[in-house]
Formats: sequence, C-alpha cells, structure tokens
Amino acid sequence: MIDGGQLVPALDQLGTILDQHPDAAWALAIRGRLFMDLREYSSLEENAERFRRLQPSNPLALTQSAAAALFRQDLSAATELILEALTESGQTVDSFVLDVASLLAYALAGNGILLTSRVYATLAMVSTGYEDSRMAASVLQQINGDPGVNQLAKAVPELISPPENADWVERYDEAALLLSNNKVVLAQTKFESLQRSAPLQPAVLSGLLNCAIWRGDHAAQADLLVKLSQCEDLSDDTRARYLALAQIASPDADGLMVQHLELTADVEAIDEYQMSMIANSRFEELPAEALEQFKREGDVAPRAAFQILDKNSLNADDEVTTDNIPVGMAAVFLFGKETDRSARLQVVGLPIHNQSKVEELLGEVAPNLNWSTGEEGQIPLAVTATPQIGGLRAEHYENLDSVVHQLVQQRVPETLANTPVGLLGGVSLKDAAGDDSKKLERAAMVRFIEGEDNLIARDETLIDRLLEIANLPKRETIAVSNEELEEIPGYDLDRIDPSNLDAENLIYLIQRAQQISATTIGRKAANALLQQDTESVGEGRFIGSKLIAYSFLMQRATSSDDAVAYLDQAKAYAAENKLSDASLLLAELGLRLRRQEIEQFQNTVQTIVSKHSDNPEVMGRLQQILAQLGLINPDGSPRNQPGPAPAAAPSAGGIWTPDGESAAAPAAPPAAGGDASGGSKLWVPGMD
Repeated sequence: MIDGGQLVPALDQLGTILDQHPDAAWALAIRGRLFMDLREYSSLEENAERFRRLQPSNPLALTQSAAAALFRQDLSAATELILEALTESGQTVDSFVLDVASLLAYALAGNGILLTSRVYATLAMVSTGYEDSRMAASVLQQINGDPGVNQLAKAVPELISPPENADWVERYDEAALLLSNNKVVLAQTKFESLQRSAPLQPAVLSGLLNCAIWRGDHAAQADLLVKLSQCEDLSDDTRARYLALAQIASPDADGLMVQHLELTADVEAIDEYQMSMIANSRFEELPAEALEQFKREGDVAPRAAFQILDKNSLNADDEVTTDNIPVGMAAVFLFGKETDRSARLQVVGLPIHNQSKVEELLGEVAPNLNWSTGEEGQIPLAVTATPQIGGLRAEHYENLDSVVHQLVQQRVPETLANTPVGLLGGVSLKDAAGDDSKKLERAAMVRFIEGEDNLIARDETLIDRLLEIANLPKRETIAVSNEELEEIPGYDLDRIDPSNLDAENLIYLIQRAQQISATTIGRKAANALLQQDTESVGEGRFIGSKLIAYSFLMQRATSSDDAVAYLDQAKAYAAENKLSDASLLLAELGLRLRRQEIEQFQNTVQTIVSKHSDNPEVMGRLQQILAQLGLINPDGSPRNQPGPAPAAAPSAGGIWTPDGESAAAPAAPPAAGGDASGGSKLWVPGMD
C-alpha cells in the first residue's frame, strides 16, 4: 500500500493491526513515518508517546518524539531526543533518525543556532549508506554560502589535545571516544568530572564545548567560548578568535550588537506632519509599494514612511560625491487613526548614538510633540556600519558605483571605530585603544569583523586600518605550501599568501572561496591564477580553468564597471582559445539588468540563441532566467502577446431580460454541441 502511494488505507490497516496486536512496535514505527508524511503532527505525537511507553529505548520511538517536538517548535527537547536516539542506535543509525536530524539542522539554522545546525547536517552528510542527504547538503550550502554569516561560524571548533604529561590524558581519551561515537551525554559526564580535577584546561573546555554544541545549548556554548578565551596557555589570536565566536554562537549574544530605540508620539491627524516631511529635504518619502513590508503582525500598514537623512536630498543637477551623498539615520512611519488607537508617528531603527540628531530634525517637522521611548532593540554591528544611502534621483545612478565604493571605504571604518559596543564595556574601539585591560576584547572585535565578508569584500584595507585604530599588531600572513593548503581553516583563508601555489591549488582555493563566501582570498587566488603560465598544469585543463578566475572576479567585483571589464576580458579570452562562452553570457544577463542596459540585455539574449540554440542545457537555463524575470511564460511563450480580438459588445446591453426595452431579443439557443459564440449573451446550462 505504501509503495503504491495508498497512505491513508495503509494507516487504516496499521490501526487494525495495532488493535489486534497492541505491542507491535514495527507497526508503530511505520505509522509514525506515515503521520510525518501526511503532516498529521498531533497524531504523530500520540503515536510517539505510545511507542515510547512500549519501548522507551527504541531509537525510532525517540526520533518520533523528537520530530513531534520539532513541529511544535521545541528545539531544545527535539535536540535532546535526537541525541538520545543516536546514543541508543549504536554503530548503525536508521535513515529515519538521519531524516529528522536533517530537519532539526534546518530549524536550528533558521533560529541562529549555527554550530549545532552544522554538526547535525554534517552527521547526515557523512553517514554511510544514507542516500537522502539533500536537505542536509542544502543547510550546509546555505550557511557556507551566505556572506552575512561570519566565517567563524562556518567551522565547528575542534577538540584541543591535552598536554602529553597530564595524568588525566587517559580519562580525556575515553571521553573524546564517546563523543566521536555520538555518546554525547556520557561524554559530557566524563568531561565534567575531568573539569573538577583539571579546571580551566583548554582541552577539557573544548570537550565540554563540543558537547554543548551537540546538545544545542547555545548559552553554554557562549559561556565555554569565553572561558576558552581566558586560557593563557593558548595564543593571543586563538583566544581572540574564541571570544569573537562567543558573540556568534548564541543568538542572544549582544556584545557586538548596537542598541537602537523606537520613538512614538500620538497625534490628532498625520496630514500636517506628512506635508512638513515632504517639504523638508532631510526626509525622503518611501514609495507606496514599500509600505506593506513595514506592517507588523497584528498591525496595519503605515499611511506613509520617510527615511531620515544625515544630509539634504540631492537635486537632479547635483553631482554625487562622498561629501554630499545622504545616508539614512532612521525611519519614521505615519499611522492613521484606528478604531482603538489614535494616529501616531513612530521612529524605528534609531541607534542610540544618533538619538539627539534625529530628535532635532523631528522638532523641525513635528514641533511640540511628546515623544515616548518604546521598546529597545539591537542591530548587528555589520548592518549599522553599512551606509544606507537615500535622497538620490534617477539621474544620480549612472556613476554611483564608484562614489558608493569610496563612501564605504570612508564611512565603514569610521563607524566601526566610533560605535560603542557591549564587548568593550559600552565604549568604542577607538576609545578603548589605550586600555591595556581590554586588549583581548579589542582583538576579538577586529577578529569578528575580519570574518564579515559583507564588510571586508568592499574594502580589503579595512582590517589593517582597524588594527591601527585599535592599537593592535598587524596580522601575520600565512605562507602555505600546496600540501598544507587543505589544512587551513576557512576563517584563516584571507590571511594566506597564494603567490607560491601552483595552478591546481589556486583553482581549489577559488572554489573553496566561492563555497564559503571568502571574497578577498578568492580575488587574490584568481589574480594569481591569471598570471600563471601554462607549464604548471596540463595546457588544456589550465586554459579552461582561467575562466573560473574571470568568473569569480566578475561576480565579486566591487562595482558593475569592474564586473563589465572582467566580463569583456573573459569573453575575449574564451574566443581566443575557442572555449564556450555560454556561462559568461548567462551571467551577463543579470549584470546588464542591474545596470539597466536593456539594449545590451536584448543583444545578449540574441547572442545566446544564435550561438547555443543546439545546447538544450543552455537554452533551458535561458528560458528559466527569462521566466523568473517575467519576460516569458513558464511554457516559453511570450508575455503580453496579442490575443484574439475581443468580441464586439452588444449594441444595447449584454443580457436580455423580458422587460428590457432596449436590449436585443435573445437568439435561439444553440443545438447541443453547437457553437454558442454567436448566440445570446445569457449563459444557460449546456452552453459552455
């Protein structure tokens, strides 16, 4: 029945079997999987409870309970139950356990518990004989490829080896062996016993950290990482890295978050304030179609919204420079009067250090209002540091890329250096630069920023400038051989000097940089590869690999002008060496659209069709891109194509009624199966 897709009849059959044989564990196991497939989560929980009463240590029963906890959003209980199922599974782990572990990894990633998500996704990926690891692979790909995820969170901290002469090495090895065999609870008990006899030992703390990661206890993860950062036996950089990771491991960590406020003022009506803001060049009105996205749960959308700028909006004939380009400081929403509450103005996303400036501007457009402070929130440091540009006109976008690049190089280090953060005791990096007691915290903050690809990809000199501001020594460049490259962790890739690597390892480095979104080292490796001669690798393979370098540089260019330049070089190289340019042309479509170059976009489409019409894979990808852009229908037909001419409207009304004087008399109903198009406009059964 199940193989034939008859899931409901199969459930009925299992119910009958369980009525006759209440202790048939196999039936409960199969029925639980069917309830999951049918999304009958309440029934799944009842089935799991019955299964566990019958066989409390059965891994499948425990996994069903974990799935039920997962679907009711109890991630802590789900994690503990999966761990128990793994402990009871021994050497052979059932595919159902790994299915639920993959679901758990997905849910944990969505809730910011990244290290735990990674270990469960990796478990499903490396388990022998498990054939359905697509979800686990997707979770790892999303975490690794997201430039918004810090590089430090893209690797699980490894166990630290104990001192060779320690008298507790044998006990440590026993605990580590239990941990490697997924006996996490038993391993944690041994590590905790070790900690009492060998306190603040890095090896023991790293063991407890790995146990906390498997258990999904993100608060304990952060606490143990802080303790590891205090171990003076470790190098200064390692200690800083652990302290920086403590700010990432837990979604509740706030050491590198920036506090922001909400301000609210009740008013009689919003019209006069809206007009004042429209007339003020420091307030830029947001488009009407964007208002719905600001709607909060259980609330109505604002009637209007404005970005509050630090400079006046630009006129159409103003030249855009880094000195006059406006940057947003906060946003103000205008809500109309509702049945149960008055009209109000609400300021959101206001960093505390900008409060006085914004309140001064609000006094110009909304004087004499009584502003109350609403709930405080937090914004990630990287988001705060990125300028939110506003106040521009369509005329300004033509040469905007280079100005934005200069603005980022100017503003981002300044913002990062002058923003107070909790990790530094509520002071800024610049103010803490002379405080020797905060040297570790300063180093941790810079180490954290070093892992933020969104920031350093725009300014590769950022870290060196921050180290100088923070009064810290320069980073040491890692000179790595071809054999050592694979051993370098992802968070240290940007420190590599790739100049001595051969072409094959440069290709590996570019692909790894692409995988984990390490833009800086990817650019270095790509440029080094383009300068390599053809003798280091077989000529045919090497020539094709150069397109990998061009493609990476094009995708990760700091401006669209640079991207076009790399694209042109890549296409010329492909033509010179008789290589397919299909991937380059497909990538060019998105680039031309971003630059609003419609004519070049159309030319690229025509080029793809003329050169690659015999390649179904390329043409399929082209059709997919055009369908995603809404230019064609999913079946390949053009959008908005001319259709048949609409039927002429009746001269005096469309529907005849018995007392209608001006309406046309009804025509005789068509014969069965006949064409009704020329008859009466009144529908009767059978006419369709």
